[in-house]
Amino acid sequence: MPHAQEIEAFYIIIVDDDQLVRDFAVHTIEYGTNRKVTTFDSGFKAWQFIQHTPEKADIVIADANIPDLTGMELLRRIKQNYPEIKFIITTSNPALEVEAGQLGADAFLSKPYDIKDLFAIVQQFYSAADPSQQSKLSVLPNNDEPSSTPSSTDDS
Repeated sequence: MPHAQEIEAFYIIIVDDDQLVRDFAVHTIEYGTNRKVTTFDSGFKAWQFIQHTPEKADIVIADANIPDLTGMELLRRIKQNYPEIKFIITTSNPALEVEAGQLGADAFLSKPYDIKDLFAIVQQFYSAADPSQQSKLSVLPNNDEPSSTPSSTDDS
């Protein structure tokens, strides 16, 4: 994670083969954090990028079932080689939560996930990099239901 003086260079990567999901997450995160997001439609492309430029990956958000290299395998490789990178795994299969945790996932979201939950997790990791940033980000308001822990969502 970046030091406080380097917080302007905070990098988020989204890996999902579903362009609609990817674009929706990108727009929400870019709008909410004022940070550019790098995207990939396959785990292999994301892994190649991270291997060559690990300093440009602070948070990786990946679907568990992406082509070429699954999100679970990408998670394993990243945590083995770059344990400081935060990793959020997303999937429509909530049974993968235990395996993801064993592989070192920092957060798990069941699809379809509420964008407020994704944003809350990103905010948590971003704020941990520089606590002074906490007041500059806000969780999207949720007027319908009580707030829940953002680190795990397994209701579909």
